[in-house]
Amino acid sequence: MNLSVEIIKQLSDNYSYLIFNNNNSSSIIIDPAEAGKIIDLLKKKKLNLDYIFITHHHSDHTSGVLDLVEEYPEVKIFSPSKLYSLSINKISDGDKITTHLNEFEILSAPGHTLDHIVLCDHNNNFLFVGDVLFRLGCGRVFEGTFEQMQNSLQKLLNLSDEMVVYCGHEYTLNNLKFLEHIFYKNDILEHTKKQISEDLNSKGRSIPFYLGEEKRCNPFLNQECEMASEFRIKNKYSDSEFFKYLREKKDNF
Repeated sequence: MNLSVEIIKQLSDNYSYLIFNNNNSSSIIIDPAEAGKIIDLLKKKKLNLDYIFITHHHSDHTSGVLDLVEEYPEVKIFSPSKLYSLSINKISDGDKITTHLNEFEILSAPGHTLDHIVLCDHNNNFLFVGDVLFRLGCGRVFEGTFEQMQNSLQKLLNLSDEMVVYCGHEYTLNNLKFLEHIFYKNDILEHTKKQISEDLNSKGRSIPFYLGEEKRCNPFLNQECEMASEFRIKNKYSDSEFFKYLREKKDNF
């Protein structure tokens, strides 16, 4: 089935995602923050909202749910934790959820929050990562530990390079500035900067991106990537020490 993903800007820098197919009226929404924009889009495309998937409990990923439920009372909600007083389908690591459109494998990815999950659609190479992975960065460690966050990113590192990554925020330019601050100028960073500039100029956003490209240029995701390896070895950091160093530096950047 040929699926489309529509990117919906939410709040100041959030993204929600609409998954649909032009051959039927079924649709999926991921991490809704503002219901109004989503409802308008669903009506414009003459789609019914059958499923809502939540990656984690933060309000900037869930605040649109109640209004969506009011508009679409039959919608099925899949979440790793309780949502308001709603009836939900609780999801956890290893679950496989079949919808009218696709199948998601659920990957537990704690660190940013303890309940965080990632939605992996292997058949369509879609990866919805919430606030675990960003282009050139990763999420802050709020509820979990650095070790948990690094292990969660390791799960993503082991997935196919062809995965197209949809993350929760537009943080790319700030992440780029941070890496330039740490690693100065290098060929990989300059090439990535050019790609990001082209994306922002043509689409107004840097999302989505290929996981394989991030493996090559994101030191939060891959501490062994070429851009970071010399710095890590010079300072005699283990992978875990290097990840902690980067995340703490970024927190104060």
